[in-house]
Amino acid sequence: MKFLPKISLNFSFSFKKLFKNFFLFLAGLTLGAFLFMPWEVAWSQAFKLADAKISKASIQWGDFISAGPFSFEVTNVNVKTRKGLTITVPQLGVSLGFSPLVEVRVNTGPTLTARLFQTKSLTFGGGVDISKLVQMEGLGGKVRITADVGFPNWGAPPHTGSLLVHSDMVEIPGGMTAEDVSVNAILAGQQFQLNSFSCGQPIPVTAKGSATLDWKQLPNSSYNITGTTTFGETERQFSKSGKLSKFINF
Repeated sequence: MKFLPKISLNFSFSFKKLFKNFFLFLAGLTLGAFLFMPWEVAWSQAFKLADAKISKASIQWGDFISAGPFSFEVTNVNVKTRKGLTITVPQLGVSLGFSPLVEVRVNTGPTLTARLFQTKSLTFGGGVDISKLVQMEGLGGKVRITADVGFPNWGAPPHTGSLLVHSDMVEIPGGMTAEDVSVNAILAGQQFQLNSFSCGQPIPVTAKGSATLDWKQLPNSSYNITGTTTFGETERQFSKSGKLSKFINF
């Protein structure tokens, strides 16, 4: 009786190993391209797309200080509206992640940081130099800001919020200067409540008020405000109401 040697064929194993090595090579190639591609070019394209999509404003930007797959720092970002308002950010930083989802840093000397979280909340903290941020003759001063906003759903208008603003000095167009400016306000649904506003010299003012916000057409929102001003030793009451379109004209 003849015995034949047993031959084991491992073609299936060899093919599996071949495919495994191929996919590892492909993954490594993709990761290498992802990590070492010129990300400043990709972010520039994102700015160009935003500029093309926003019909009521134009966007210009300077040089990228740094750029990666999830963050960038860019200089001299200018946003100009059709009605002539120009917003300038000397240095803008953006980071993407999980907590927060997005962090935006506006550096105008002091830095204002905005963070968006998965809880549908947006926080602000830090300060801005108004003269560098808003291009308007006679407007200036450094302002410290603490604020938070809560959203019921992504893409919906905010339904809760708070705002604290303080500045030692704000320059107002027309050659006036307001000292020790302070604002305290809250938001609940469509109701914006100005709990307190105050400023010192040259004309001390204290005020409070409210606004009913129209989120679809914000300039159509109505407001009312009451307060007192002091001229020397004389204190005068004032009361005003109307539409926000008087102040919002972007």
